[in-house]
Amino acid sequence: MDNHSILPTSYEIFSDFDELQPDAFANLKGGPLAPSLRGRILLYQLSDGVYIRTYIVGIPVNTTTGQKVDFHGFHIHEFGNCTVGNPADPFTAAGGHWNPTNQPHPFHAGDLPPILSTNGTAMMSVYTSAFNVRDVIGKSFILHEKADDFMTQPAGNSGLRLACGVIQSTTPARSTGFFGRR
Repeated sequence: MDNHSILPTSYEIFSDFDELQPDAFANLKGGPLAPSLRGRILLYQLSDGVYIRTYIVGIPVNTTTGQKVDFHGFHIHEFGNCTVGNPADPFTAAGGHWNPTNQPHPFHAGDLPPILSTNGTAMMSVYTSAFNVRDVIGKSFILHEKADDFMTQPAGNSGLRLACGVIQSTTPARSTGFFGRR
C-alpha cells in the first residue's frame, strides 16, 4: 500500500475552506515601538486543523538597537489583553506564549513560524493541527521584534513585542472577506 494514499490531499484538507468566511480574526496594531504597524489575521477552521492567513504592513526594518531585521517571532499569547503598559516593553499583559499542554519551546500550541518582512510588509499562510479556532478565541497574536531562535526557553528570545491583536470569533456575524468587504 502506498503511504501517500492514507494522507489527506490538499483538496480534502481545504474542501470546506471558504476564504470569504473566516471563523475568527485579529486586527494587529503596533505599539510605541512600531506605531505605523497594522495587520489583519484570519483563522479558518478546517476538518483537521486551522488555516491562518496573515497580512501586516509597517513593520520596522531595524530593531530598537539598530540591527537590520527581516524575520520576526509570531505567536499566540495567553491573554487577549493588548494593553500597552510600559512603552519600553509593551504588551506584557498578553502573557507568555499560549502553552496549554506545558510543552517546551518551540512546541507550544501558540508557536507559529517566524514571519518574513520585506521592506516592512509581510504575508504568511500557515496550517496547524495544534489547536482548533475555538481554543484561541480571546487570546492574542503578538509580533516580536526579532526572529525566534527555536531554542531559548521559554519563548525563543524573539525580543520586544511590536504589535498585538486579540483573536475574536466572526460567528454569528461572520466577516465578509479578507479586508471586510465582498
